[in-house]
Amino acid sequence: MFRYATKWLRKSGKASRIDVAYSYRGKSYRYSINLSRTACHFGGYRHWFNCPKCSSRTSVLYRKGIYVCRRCIGLGYQSQLQQPIDRQFDRLSAIRARLEWQRGIAHGIGKRPKGMHRTTYDRLMNEHEQLTAKVWQASLNKLNCTR
Repeated sequence: MFRYATKWLRKSGKASRIDVAYSYRGKSYRYSINLSRTACHFGGYRHWFNCPKCSSRTSVLYRKGIYVCRRCIGLGYQSQLQQPIDRQFDRLSAIRARLEWQRGIAHGIGKRPKGMHRTTYDRLMNEHEQLTAKVWQASLNKLNCTR
């Protein structure tokens, strides 16, 4: 059973912290989460939580026992969990999409998209060729087909 209670504490009319009390899986938790705010460029304020564990400013807290930031909980981004060859495939797909070509290196090279600067096209083509060579080599290495 999950029971939860919060209390917003205000200092001079502004919320300065949240007191959190809850029990989860038979263990009780009681602690404070400090709040901060930063001024926005066009007026107003952006509100932040301060991580109870490392005090870093964050917009989202995750619960692993207590509420903490993603660094303290050890969460990574999806791209950080990918293998290098998968990141290369993703980059290659992004280049092919930008060049308006069909997805997948087996479909070959298409034409320069209408309206794209030649320097941009040349840069993307160069990166495409380098990545294609790396992807083919990595695929062959994975299949143990190298000499």
